[in-house]
Amino acid sequence: MITILVIDDEPMVRESLASCLEDQGYAVLQASDGSQGLEICLRHRPSLVFTDLRMPVMDGFALVDQLTRELPELPIIAMSGVGNVGEAIRAIHLGAWGYITKPVTNLDEISITIARVLERARLVRENLEYRQSLEHLVGERTRQLKESEQRFYQFFFQHDDAIILCRVPDLIVLDANPASSKLFGYSSQELLSRKFPLFFEAAERTDLTSGLAHLAGESIFLREHIQAKDRNGAELIVSLKAWSISLGNESVLFCSLRNTTEKIMLEKQLQTSQARLIQAHKLASIGMLASGIAHEINNPNNFIAFNTDLLAEIWCDSLPVLEQYSRTHPGFTLGGLPFGEIPATTDRLFKGLADGSRRIDAIVGQLKQYARPSEAAGAAGCNINRAVTSAVTLLDHQIKRVTDRFELDLGTDLPPVRGFSQQIEQVLVNLISNSLQALPGREKGIKVSTAKDGHKGGVVVTVADEGTGMARETLARLTEPFFSTRHESGGTGLGLSISDSILREQGATLHFESEEGKGTRAIIYLSSCASQEQGGSQ
Repeated sequence: MITILVIDDEPMVRESLASCLEDQGYAVLQASDGSQGLEICLRHRPSLVFTDLRMPVMDGFALVDQLTRELPELPIIAMSGVGNVGEAIRAIHLGAWGYITKPVTNLDEISITIARVLERARLVRENLEYRQSLEHLVGERTRQLKESEQRFYQFFFQHDDAIILCRVPDLIVLDANPASSKLFGYSSQELLSRKFPLFFEAAERTDLTSGLAHLAGESIFLREHIQAKDRNGAELIVSLKAWSISLGNESVLFCSLRNTTEKIMLEKQLQTSQARLIQAHKLASIGMLASGIAHEINNPNNFIAFNTDLLAEIWCDSLPVLEQYSRTHPGFTLGGLPFGEIPATTDRLFKGLADGSRRIDAIVGQLKQYARPSEAAGAAGCNINRAVTSAVTLLDHQIKRVTDRFELDLGTDLPPVRGFSQQIEQVLVNLISNSLQALPGREKGIKVSTAKDGHKGGVVVTVADEGTGMARETLARLTEPFFSTRHESGGTGLGLSISDSILREQGATLHFESEEGKGTRAIIYLSSCASQEQGGSQ
C-alpha cells in the first residue's frame, strides 16, 4: 500500500487532507511541523509527502531542502496558500515535485497531482535502477576486459612460440614477445618499428606482404616451411599463422611463428635412416641371393673339377693307343684336327677346364664370404690386400667390359686394419663401380693401390680413375644422402653416403680429389689394429 505523509501545523487542514487520502485507499502518516516530518520520513520512508511551507520549528522550505539532499527519490508536494505562488516556486526550486493550494477543496486536483508525482517517482526510480544496472554492467565488462587483457599479455609474454603484433597495411612491428627475440636474435627494442617481411628471405617477401597486408575479418594466413634468417644471417625454417585482432580501437595482425628448423632436420635424418635401412635390407637380400647362387654353382663346379681330372687321366692312358693307331692310319683325325695337333690341343683344353673351375671356385668363395661376414674376422682385423682382391674379383667381368687399363698395385707388409672385411669390400666395390661408370672410353684406366700410411701407421687405399672428373660444387656434396648426378640412370645417391658412414663407424675416413676432365681419386685412410690396441690401453 502507498503511504503518504501529511505535514501541517494546522490540525484541521492536516486531518481533512488525511481523511481525504485515506478515502482514496492510501495509508496516511501525519506530522505537525517540519522537524517531526523529517524524523518520520527517515524512519518510515513514505511514498509521498505533502508539506505546508509555513510551520513552526522547521518550516516547509527547510524540510524540502533537507529531504531533497537526503532522500532525492522521495516526491514532495508543497502546500501554499492562495496568492503565494512565489513561495510555491521557491519550494519547487528547492526540490519539491509539485504544489497545491490551500485550502484543499478540489479532490480531483489532489488525485491528479498524486498520480502525476507517483508516476514521475516510478520513472525516476526505474531510471535510477536502470542507471545502477548499467553502471554495474559497465563495471563488470571493465573487469572482464582487464582480466582478458591480463590473460592476453600473460599468453603473449610466456608463450614458447614467437608472437609479433604488426600494424596494417604497412606491417610495421608494434610489439613482440621474448620468444621472438630468441628466434631472430634481436632485442625487443630492435624488433620494434622493423617491417615484418624483412625477417624472411627475399624470395618469400612478396607473397608474405600481399597475403598479410590486407588480411581482415576472420581470415587466417597459414604457411609452412618459410625460409627466414636471424640477425647473424643463419637460415631458419618457420611456420607462420596470422589473423586480425582488435586491440583498443585498432586492428592489428597477430603473427605466430614456430621454429621448425630442427623438426625438418630430424625428418630428413629419419628419411636418411629409413633409406639406409631399406638399402641394408636390399643388401641383405642380395647377400642371401648370392649365397644361394654360390651354393647352386658350387655343386656342378665340383663335378667339372672332378671329371676334368678323371678325363685327363683317361686321356693320358688313351694317348699311347691312339698314337699307335695313327701310325698305321695316316691322315687320322680327331674332332677335325690332325692327330699330330691333338696332344697339345687337349692339354690346353684340360688346363682351360681346370683353370675355369678354379676360377668359379674362387668366385663362389668370395660370394660366400661377402654374404656371411663373421664377427671373428672383424675382431681380428681386415687384410686389406685380400679385401681389395676380393672386390676386384667380384667386379672382374665389369672391369674387362669397360676398360683395357686396369692396374692393381698392392703394397707389401701391410698391417691388418680395423673393420670388417665384408664391409670394406662393400665400400671398395662401390668406389670401383663409380670409377668404371666415370670412364668415357676403354682407353681410360683405373688404378687401385694400397700402401702404408706413413703418418698414422695405418693403410691408405686409393682408387684413381681417368674419368670425367667433377666440379667443385659436386665434390662438396658427394657424400650427402640422395645426392647423385646419375638419377636418370638409376642412381640412388646413397652409395657414397653409406660408404662414408661405414668407414666412419670403423674409425676410417674417406676423401675425394677430382678435377674436371682429368679424373677422380678416392682415398681411404684405415687405422691399423695395432693403433686401436694402443689407443684402448691408454
